Parts: sequence; C-alpha cells; structure tokens
Amino acid sequence: MEFYWLIKIFLIGLAIFSWINYSSKRHTNKQNLKDVIKDRISIRKLTENEFELLEPYLNNKWLVFPYKYQSSLIDLEVSKIAGNCVRHSLYTNTEETSFYYEIDGIELFFPYNMYLHISDFNVAEVVFTEKYAFVVKINDYDLKTAAESQGGIICSELDEPWMYEQSFDSKMPEDEQTSNDTVVSVKPNPDKKIDFVKLLEREETPLELRNRNKKGNGLLSAIFLTLMTVFFLIYWYSNNSTILILVIFSTILSVIFYWYQPRSKYDLNNVICVKGLIKNKNVSKKEVIIGEDYILNIPHHWLPFLPEKSFLPANMDISVSDRKLIRYENTLSISQEIEQFGAPKFARRNLILLITGIILSAVVYFQTSLAVNAILAYQFFNSDITTRNLQDESTLKNSPIQKGDLVNIKISGASCDVNENRCHTLFINNQPIDIETNYIASIAEPMKNLFKDNFINTRVDQDVIAVQQYQDRLIELYKSFDRISSQYQRYIKESFTKLIDIGKIVITVNKVCKVSEIDCLSVKKELTALFDIQVSDDLSDWEKFVNESEINPNHDEIVSVRNVSKLDNSISRLKADVIARLKSTVSDYQHDKSSFRVDLSENSYLEMGKLEHINNDKSGPVSLLTVEHYYDVLFAKAGNIDVVGRVSDIYYRDDNSISGLKINANSHYSTNLDELFSFVSPIFVSLAVFMITALVSILNGVAICYKLLANHRRKNKILAIYKERII
Repeated sequence: MEFYWLIKIFLIGLAIFSWINYSSKRHTNKQNLKDVIKDRISIRKLTENEFELLEPYLNNKWLVFPYKYQSSLIDLEVSKIAGNCVRHSLYTNTEETSFYYEIDGIELFFPYNMYLHISDFNVAEVVFTEKYAFVVKINDYDLKTAAESQGGIICSELDEPWMYEQSFDSKMPEDEQTSNDTVVSVKPNPDKKIDFVKLLEREETPLELRNRNKKGNGLLSAIFLTLMTVFFLIYWYSNNSTILILVIFSTILSVIFYWYQPRSKYDLNNVICVKGLIKNKNVSKKEVIIGEDYILNIPHHWLPFLPEKSFLPANMDISVSDRKLIRYENTLSISQEIEQFGAPKFARRNLILLITGIILSAVVYFQTSLAVNAILAYQFFNSDITTRNLQDESTLKNSPIQKGDLVNIKISGASCDVNENRCHTLFINNQPIDIETNYIASIAEPMKNLFKDNFINTRVDQDVIAVQQYQDRLIELYKSFDRISSQYQRYIKESFTKLIDIGKIVITVNKVCKVSEIDCLSVKKELTALFDIQVSDDLSDWEKFVNESEINPNHDEIVSVRNVSKLDNSISRLKADVIARLKSTVSDYQHDKSSFRVDLSENSYLEMGKLEHINNDKSGPVSLLTVEHYYDVLFAKAGNIDVVGRVSDIYYRDDNSISGLKINANSHYSTNLDELFSFVSPIFVSLAVFMITALVSILNGVAICYKLLANHRRKNKILAIYKERII
C-alpha cells in the first residue's frame, strides 16, 4: 500500500515537472518570436487568396485550439524559416491536452493539416501573429493546395472534424498572377465600384507605438506650476506661513505630473491594412483621399513621394484612431523610419511649460522686486551687508550710509509728495514753516473753516415760513388788482431760506481773499447781493461791509435760495483757487533744502494711514481732510514713517551732508538678517519660486531647441533615403 502511494507521488511530481518544463519552453519560444519579428526579412507579401484561406482561423478560436486564439496578423509580410520541426505536447492521464509545433524555437500553427507534410528538414513560409506563426507553405506544399485537399472540411487535431463552409476556387482569378511573390489584385464589383479593400485589422507594432507621444502633454504640470505661483503670491501679500504647505504641495505635484505617463498612452491602437487607389492629394492639409471619401492624414515629409493620383492599387497601413497613413507599399514606412533613425521627438509638452514658465517668472519678478532680493541674498551670503536703524533727522543726514546698506528709517515729521497720488517720494522736515513770512500758513483756521461742509449753513424756520406766506398773500393781492384793471402779469414765486452766521462767512472770505493771486470779485458780489446795503461796483466799500460783519458775526439773514446757490458756486471756485495755492506752498516747503528726501524706487511705495484716508474720501474733489493734511505738513506734524529697504542711491548737499536716499523698500525686509533670510521668509521663498519657474523655462527651451534640431536632422536623413529609393 505504501509502495502504491510512493508511485502515485512520483507520478504527480513527474507531471508537475513536465508541466513546468513545458511552460518554460513556451515562454522561451515567445521571446524567440519577438526577436524574430524584430529582425525578420520579408520575402514577399501575403496574397489575397492566402489571407482569405487563413480568415477562418482568425475568426474562430476553436479552429486553433489548443493554441491561443489570435484575431489578427501582425502584418502581411511573409518570412522564411528552416530547420527540424518538433512537436511538443502535454499529457494528463494519457490524454493529450496541449501541443505545439516549433522550428528553430518558433511556434508554428499548421492550417488545413499541413503538418502532415513535415519532413526531416523543413523550409516554411510563415506570417506572424503576436503568439505564433501561421504556416502558408511547407516544403513546396502551399496553403491553397492544402485547403483544396480538405474539401471544405476544417479539422482540429484534438477534436473530431466538423464541417465548416468555405468555398475555394480551383483556379486563380483571371486577373491574378500565379506567382507566389505577387499580391492578388481585387476584382471590382460591377454594381458598385470599390477603390480600396480592407485586407485585415491588427494591433500596432511596438515600433509603430513609438511614433506616438507616450508622455502627458504637460498641461497638468503647468496647472500645478501656476498654482504654486498663485499660492506663493498669496503668501507674499498675506505673510501667512501655512500657505507655504500649498506652495510645496503644488511644486511636488507639478514635478510628478511632468514625468507622469498615462496608461492609456500605452494602449495599442488598431491598424487596418488596405489595398486601394489614391484619388486625390491635398498638400496644404497634408491629406490623401482613397475610395470615395476616406480621408487619410499623412506625414508632412511623405508629401513629395506620394502620387497626386494613383492608377495601380497599393498596400497601405492606416492607424484607425487618427486615420493616419503609416505605410505605403514598401516605399514609405513609419516603422522603418523608427527602426533606422529612432522615434521622432515630441516638443508639445516642453512648449506648454516654456510659455507657462516665462509668464510665471515675469509675474514673480515684477511682483516681488526680485532683483533687489537677489542682491540682498548675495550680500548676505558674502557677509557684505550693513544694517542701519535711523530714528532722527540729524542721524539720517550725517550717518555714513553706503549704497547697498539695509536701512530702517523710523522717524516723525515725514510726508508724501503732494504731487503724487501714491507715496513714492517722502520728505522729512522737523522745522515748521515760518508763518510770519508766509501768509497762507498764518490763516490755517479760516482756510479750514472755508472747507467745512457746513460753511454755508441754511435752515427753514418759522421766520422763513412767515416770509413765504407773506409773499403768497402779496402775489394774490397783485393778481386781484390785475383782474380789476384787466392787466395780466406773470409773478415769479421765490423760495427763501435763512443763511446762518453770514457775518462769519464774510470774515472768512475776507481773510482767504488776501492770499495773493486769488480772484474774489465774484464771491464778494454774491455776498453783498444778499443784503440791502448799497456797495459800489468796484467794491471799494467792502471793508465797511467786513467791519459790520465783525461787529455782528452771528447775524442770520433770510435770502433767496437762488442767491444762495449762486454764492455756493462762487465759493466752490474760490476753494479751487485757494487749494491750488496751498498745494503749491506745501510743495515748495517739501522741496526746501532743509528737507530730507527719500525716493522709493521701482514698484515700492508707502501706505500712510492718513493719506490713504484722504484718497478714499468721497465727500468731494477737495475735502477738509486734505486741507488739514496740508497744514499738518507745513507745521511738521504730518506723521511717522517706518521704512525698511536697500539703499540704491544717495543724494548729497554742497557741504557733503546727505540730502536724500533712494531706497528699494519692501514690507518683508527686516534689519534682523536671520529673520530676513530664514527658510520661511518671503525673500528666500521668492528666490526659490523664481528659480523653479526660470529653470522650467530654460530647460524646456533647451529641450525644444534640441528636439527641433534632432527632428530636422532625422527628417533630412529620411528624405535622403526615400529619394534614393524612389530614384
């Protein structure tokens, strides 16, 4: 009993060993097949009649059992192999379950029982599938003869034969040449003209696959590179360090997607092999038409070698997905081009990243004053940077400041140039203007009163209502009199209001009008028109009118609304003239020799709270805030500044004292160098981001130049080969 189990175990082990050995040989044969396909030499094309005889084996998996079913041939090229033919098989319980034939390590399938004509040494003509080769001729015994000998019956070696309807002509068609080296021509249907016929459909070969770009188009990489820059700019303006995580994450994803190769790019496309005529060639669109309206895209360098119109049918291979011609007879072939000269270089991804990199580099450069950041970094790493904290005007004027120094100016009495909308130029002057020599500076309070919103203050009270009612009764009385006398006149009804503190208005206008080059004639006339006082046309009695106003400054007067409107317009014109004179005075004061000037270069500017408030004021073209700011400047009370920047230029007076500085200011700068150049500082990050975007631009620009040059050389070599071949 034990001996029986030992025998059983031995047989099982032997079976396992046989199966492993059998599988190993088939795996080796598969690799041999790939090598043969790669290095094969075609002796001819498969004829149409031969292809029709092989079609049943390509359409029915049971006819090739136990071989692995293949639905298409690699191509129509017929090759020759020679050697001893060996049949390998695998048995289970004395029943044969699998077998294959091989010659010289290549697995062969014998259709129509052609294996019966195997000899000791065999010469076979074969066409290839991905897994094995179909024999079309063995030792002068061809496929047509074998098929005719079967009488329409197709048998499998392992199974009982079954009937398979297949018609064969005992003779070749009349227009078909009997030579095995020629391709059978297609006979046209008399009812419908066919200009091309599909011979077979197959998957593209590894060489043909290399004609497609297997890498991504770079769009995802460009998107994440853009996101990296956007997140960096958010960080630059917000100084929120947590956003750096998004910057780093976007950078990593951009790199990943640059090298990412979609799996779909490795999917093999279908290729159809056809035989047909070229009806038309469109050079501008790089297209040819075969059949009635089957349009094919063609490689640009094939244009000179394809006929405008062909008269003899030609074998062509066409990529189904993009309808691209990849082979024309034995003359033009994408596979041969790749085999001889390598695959073309694809530059679309590089172009997208080049454009993206250039744009992003420019954005980073101009948004972050990158040149100054780079100079500061260079000085820091070479220990050639000096920091200075300047907190008073005397230190500012007498400090040994040098170009390239990093300065922090924290000082009072500073103001922005009144001639600028944004604060690019600062003036520091702690000496207020002399009010004894400057009249406009001495009337600060009247000037401020003039620009108050309630300078012309009116109201309607009981007195105004009484006057309005009196006017109504008077008009009715006049109308009654007109009806009696049969005279009709039109009476205009006036609207009245009470002008408050008219004396103060007169006093203020009188003081303001003493500013030189101010024309006050209009406003004075409008003021005197409000009273019943007789004043000469040249206003020589104006001082008398002013004296009475000073005696009774709080006098209220009921006046016509129309006259108040005229007065308001005159006051507005007066304000415009006065503010121009005041602004000119402030500008002269700022540009005085005693002032210290600070120019903020390039895109740098300073945001001063009060100035921003003035610019955002919507009360009118000139407001009280503006006037108050101008007088604060004149009295050296404008405000405090805290500016950090790199000195790019120094201005000197005649006595060699410093009169001003030109500074590249930045809110991210600091005189604390460890903080300024830490790994999370905006300065360091800006340099890193720019280096990434610039490097992307440079590398992809170089790659594009290299690929264009390589493709140009490759194209010239291909054209030279085609010219020699056609000639």
